[in-house]
Amino acid sequence: MWRCARTIWYSAHSEATGRRIEELFKREWPAVYHLVYRAVRDEAEAQDLTQEVFVRAFRGLDRYQPTGAPFRAYLRAIARNLVRERWRRSAPVSVSLEHVGEPVEPAPLEDQVFSGLIGDELMRVLASLPVDYQRVIQFRLLEGRPTAEVAALMNRSPGAVRVLQYRALALLRDRLREVTMP
Repeated sequence: MWRCARTIWYSAHSEATGRRIEELFKREWPAVYHLVYRAVRDEAEAQDLTQEVFVRAFRGLDRYQPTGAPFRAYLRAIARNLVRERWRRSAPVSVSLEHVGEPVEPAPLEDQVFSGLIGDELMRVLASLPVDYQRVIQFRLLEGRPTAEVAALMNRSPGAVRVLQYRALALLRDRLREVTMP
């Protein structure tokens, strides 16, 4: 493929070049189309964008500088840039308020996590966690304290508290699955 791209570059005005360009584009069309389709998930738009990729590649062929990379990389770069341009130019989707239902107040995190568990089971699972995990869950979730305050209470950095909370919740989730699974 590199040889084909280089040949096109060096013989830009010959009649044979037109055939080679056509062959190259036909060969690369499916790969470029699939790349664009994965980004837009719409056949018609993917076809339009793929066609535009090849139009831009053809127009810029005189400026194409062979770098040793396959010509397909050049086409993919054009495709990615074109998809980005489309996303930036697309108008935001607006929805009439008549079609939107009443806002729903989300349940508190504690209710989401602990719903369906009896107090004794919950206390047993929490008690089975390491002490630092118990403390971070109590401070952050049950008492609703900010990360900075919990960090000061536990003598840790805020980042360490967030990591500790993540790990504590992951372990709690696993243990709760064990308890609730029949």
